[in-house]
Amino acid sequence: MRFSSVDLEGQRALRESRSRAFFPESIHTSHCMPLPEKYGVGAMVLHWLMALLMLVLFGLGWYMTEFPKGNPVRTRFLELHVSLGLTAALLGIARVIWRLKHPPPASPETIERWKRRLAEATHHLLYLLMFVQPVSGYISSSFSGLRTRFWGIPLPDWTWKSTALHELFTSIHGFSSWALLALIVLHVLGALHHGTSSENSVLGRMLPSRR
Repeated sequence: MRFSSVDLEGQRALRESRSRAFFPESIHTSHCMPLPEKYGVGAMVLHWLMALLMLVLFGLGWYMTEFPKGNPVRTRFLELHVSLGLTAALLGIARVIWRLKHPPPASPETIERWKRRLAEATHHLLYLLMFVQPVSGYISSSFSGLRTRFWGIPLPDWTWKSTALHELFTSIHGFSSWALLALIVLHVLGALHHGTSSENSVLGRMLPSRR
């Protein structure tokens, strides 16, 4: 079966539109609809809330390990850590839904192609690890034998006490946290590298407009 050039162009544009709707820094350009020059207010709020939560979660996660297991202070911090982590997962879901409904601005053409590809891959992995982190932490907590609570509300007790599974998911949680931290550092360095000096600034698109 042969396709006309118009059909092929339409299929390509549809694929690019779907790709850009989910991933923030897609390297493609669309011919179907004009894209915004900046992220919307909703995307900005979700982005910076997630950034703040990540900062608090990393700090709290490292700090609470200073206390021995079974210590009441560590237990309280662990409950707070789990609640914040699950909140981050919910915000991540909200962010994906928002992304599907509000396509982000295209990457500036002034940025080299390999850098745009690197930014796209980084965002793919960031989205993946933002779910692996809280889910692995929640499963680890569930297999510890303690009742998992979300802001004081007991969650369904669907697991059993298993030291092996608890340690397995704790390891996944730990390794993925370092991978997530490395990606966040790469993401921040990339944004700072392009700065806010030009109209096509990558960082400037995620900041409120100056009036």
